[in-house]
Amino acid sequence: MRISTAQMTNAGVREMLLRQAEVQHTQLQLATQKRVLNPSDDPVAATSINFLRTEIAQLEQFNRNGDMAKSSNELEESTLSSVTDILFRVRELTVEMGNGAYGEDELDSIAVEMKERLGELLGLANTQNANGDYLFSGSKVKSQPFTRDAAGNYLYNGDQNQRMLRVSSGVVEPVSDSGFDVFVDVKNGNGKFITASAPANSGSGIISPGSYQAPPNFLAEPYSITFGTDINGNTTYQVDGVTSGTNIVPATIWQEGDQITFNGVTTEVSGQPADGDVFFTNPSSSQDIFSTLQGMVDAVDSFSESPSGRATFFNTLNSVQETLDRHMQNIDITRGKVGSRLNAIDSEYNSNLSLLVANKSALSDIQDLDVVEASTRFSQQLVVLEAAQASFVRIQGLNLFNFL
Repeated sequence: MRISTAQMTNAGVREMLLRQAEVQHTQLQLATQKRVLNPSDDPVAATSINFLRTEIAQLEQFNRNGDMAKSSNELEESTLSSVTDILFRVRELTVEMGNGAYGEDELDSIAVEMKERLGELLGLANTQNANGDYLFSGSKVKSQPFTRDAAGNYLYNGDQNQRMLRVSSGVVEPVSDSGFDVFVDVKNGNGKFITASAPANSGSGIISPGSYQAPPNFLAEPYSITFGTDINGNTTYQVDGVTSGTNIVPATIWQEGDQITFNGVTTEVSGQPADGDVFFTNPSSSQDIFSTLQGMVDAVDSFSESPSGRATFFNTLNSVQETLDRHMQNIDITRGKVGSRLNAIDSEYNSNLSLLVANKSALSDIQDLDVVEASTRFSQQLVVLEAAQASFVRIQGLNLFNFL
């Protein structure tokens, strides 16, 4: 078989290019410290690498979400802690107001501090995070949640949605709570009904907040308790349904300390109601914390030094204290939820970290380069390349004239 000069040249060049490609590939592996540079290097390994990289990216995103969720919930916990401190102080102030020896000047002095506390509370309810988003406005993060209109009413401008973040493949945690749930959606009074006195009452009767135990778990209608006097001069009371007009309890002789019980309602009236004085048990309704405190401030502003004036004031005070206690309970429940969320976020965060370590270790096993083996291979490939180059030069130098 005859071999032409062109064939020898092409074969030599092809061999050198192959050896150079091997050297370059190994050199790139050493530079990147990666065994698999292209899917063609190891198709099975390349598939596993893509899967693991996706898993790692997802876990890292989950932990970034966890950091954001934790930061937001910690801000809420700190804010609610301050709210609790304010409400404790307000509760102390209402107890001071219950001192029967205090006159208008003392009550006015206490009301001044209560107004300040009310302003602080409103400021906390409008807390913003570092991005300028309102904490308690639900999903309407750019809307100030609580404002006061010209008529003095406190308005909630957010919504009742709860913002969420996924902190693991199977867990989604709330970022915050809506201001409606925290500060507004609390039933006034004892949660079933709230007691009140008629503005026209002239006696010194004070109705207690009372309690309710009967199915269903709500009042069917408002009830009025009307005091009068029978033909023998005894003080009596009767209970009527305000909506239906039905007489629930006929005229019954009353003495201070007697319990008044009807349709699951139990309450009592202290002091001395005047003939024709009326008290009410109205079904509880949602009342925001700001209006509750404002009601106490307004009661001080309208206080009059008389037996009936004091009775009106203490009737309002009793209702405010009962409603305030329910708001404090709601704040405590919310703080408990926040604490549970923080624990869950920490747990998922640590779980994600464990999975990240495992996945990165698996990824390293599959794609990382054995540097010692690659360095040895690189040296061998250089030797082969140099041999190919040297042999090519010698073969190219062969010529018939050399043998003449």
